[in-house]
Formats: sequence, structure tokens, C-alpha cells
Amino acid sequence: GAVSIIGSTVTSCSAERDGGVVYAEHSGAVSLIGSTVAGCSARQWGGVVMAFDSGAVSIIGSTVTSCSAERDGGVVYAEHSGAVSLIGSTVAGCSARQWGGVVMAFDSGAVSII
Repeated sequence: GAVSIIGSTVTSCSAERDGGVVYAEHSGAVSLIGSTVAGCSARQWGGVVMAFDSGAVSIIGSTVTSCSAERDGGVVYAEHSGAVSLIGSTVAGCSARQWGGVVMAFDSGAVSII
């Protein structure tokens, strides 16, 4: 099913592997709306969200700061998934050691930062 984080504050979360906040595999859409996420990390992919074979990933009206991934997708890593959209959000100080300091999308839908 879908995963939604709405009007929340999430800080200092980490994953030993993927998805510092959300790991979605064979899932519906992942939405982060009107929330603050800070200092989250993953040792491999997706400092905030790792979506594999899932629906769209949307970050709307949110603030994401100081999140990181040791490999790819400092904020979002999407593979075989839907579109990735960052809309009306602030993203600062996020990084990945390899590809996509903010978004790494592999064989996924369009990436939009609006």
C-alpha cells in the first residue's frame, strides 16, 4: 500500500542499508507532505526514501536538510518506480557519495523539481 508522512517532524533516523526514513519495495506511492526531515541517512541508497518497484515518490511543501546516502540518492533513490517529484520544498545540505545528491532515479518515471 501507500506510505504517507504528513505534517510530521522526523530527525536523526538512519538505516544500516537503504531508506533512512522509508524503505518501500513493491509498494504504492510514497508521499512526504508538509513535513520536516533532518539529519537522516542510509549506508547505501536513499537517505530519506528508497523506493524499489513502487509507485511515485512525492515530497511536497516540506523541508529536508542534512540527509545523506553512502552510495546513491541523498534524499531519494528510486529504481523501477514511478515519477519522483519535489514540489514547493526546501532541500539543503544533502549529499550522496556516488550519484544523485538529491535524487537518483534508475529506470523510473520523470524527475521534477518545481
